[in-house]
Amino acid sequence: MMKIRITKEKIDRLFMIDLSRFYLIDKRALSIFFFHTGMMIAFLGSLNPWFMWPIGTLYSLPACLFLIISMELAKSDSGSYYNRTDSLLPILAFIILSYYQIFIRSGNINGYISNLFRIIVFYALFKVRPVEIKAFCDLLSKIMGGFLIVSMFFFFLYLLGFSLPSRNADFNNLYSYTNYYFFMIDDRNLFTIIPRFHSVFLEPGHMGTMTVMLLFTQMGKWKKWYNIALIVATLISFSLAAYGLLVGIVFLSLWVRGIHFIKKAILAVGLFAVVTIGSFFYNNGDNLLHNLIMVRLEMNDGEMAGDNRVSDSFRADYENLIKSSDVLIGRDRNTESFGNSGYRVFIYDYGLIGLFLLLVFYLVSFNNPQNIRAMTAVFIIGGLNFIIRGHPLWYANFIPLYYVARCFIPKSSTCESDVN
Repeated sequence: MMKIRITKEKIDRLFMIDLSRFYLIDKRALSIFFFHTGMMIAFLGSLNPWFMWPIGTLYSLPACLFLIISMELAKSDSGSYYNRTDSLLPILAFIILSYYQIFIRSGNINGYISNLFRIIVFYALFKVRPVEIKAFCDLLSKIMGGFLIVSMFFFFLYLLGFSLPSRNADFNNLYSYTNYYFFMIDDRNLFTIIPRFHSVFLEPGHMGTMTVMLLFTQMGKWKKWYNIALIVATLISFSLAAYGLLVGIVFLSLWVRGIHFIKKAILAVGLFAVVTIGSFFYNNGDNLLHNLIMVRLEMNDGEMAGDNRVSDSFRADYENLIKSSDVLIGRDRNTESFGNSGYRVFIYDYGLIGLFLLLVFYLVSFNNPQNIRAMTAVFIIGGLNFIIRGHPLWYANFIPLYYVARCFIPKSSTCESDVN
């Protein structure tokens, strides 16, 4: 009969933890993981998806913590990738702009403190090598494309009449929804036959603008499965703003990549004409495309019918502002002015001085571009987005523009400048 001897040394060895194994963890990979996680929290937080409502405007705090850990881990790497030498001016410009906005609107101490978290997020963005920004935008496009496929799948099940689990949801007593977890239906559209799609975000315009901005970072790669998902989500949002931006990046993408697009432009105009005419005749004009898009393009008394970014009362207040000395620093808005958006709101809040500081911030952030055409396209798309939505400092708006301006190189899969 064989005897098994268990010695004290074997028992000690069994419970011994070999700490040397932990040193085998790739700190660079871990640091990049924390960078991607922090930036993703910041990106999504600026769009207010329902699962981030509990933390509200404090989403910059967890994003900041992940980025601080990432930068600390990177310090021990001899080839640190937080090594840009041209980050001082952009971060100084952001500090001046952001604290001006808080000061001019009589912000409290909490506003000044929470702004520190935003500064750290932008600091990490400006310090990291452009190649890491490219990797982040590619990863984010894939994640959002994959999620939107799932979201659209459940949305189509809803349209087909399937009973899906749901609950009521309310955002700051301003929006109310039926939340189906993978997508939401605005309560104002509950009895609409085919409601507009906006996934887990507040409005179709928010989601549509986000998908278009991600597509902007993917110029030349729109046949990828995840970019096709982004395009489909944009189309079924029926957002006039998203449609306008999408048309803009289609032609700018061809121009940036040096592709002759006259024939493509003629084809696109012809297709648009066919679709437009068809929308007026299909079902006698009673269809989504006609009701949500084409009708809003009609001109009434010299103004576009779809120019509903601001209410009539706010428009009157804005006209009064620009004729007064307050136009320099702006005015406080009443809570009744909720629902307005676009460049007028930004100017009303922060005045021409705020607009000037914003322009300076963008100019110093996008200096030293990899491609002049790409930077030109960024200012065109960024300007259009600012006119329409008026949120130039949202991470979801700024990060894609920053990547295209600073790193995008046509017909290249990598960013040539890893340092500057």
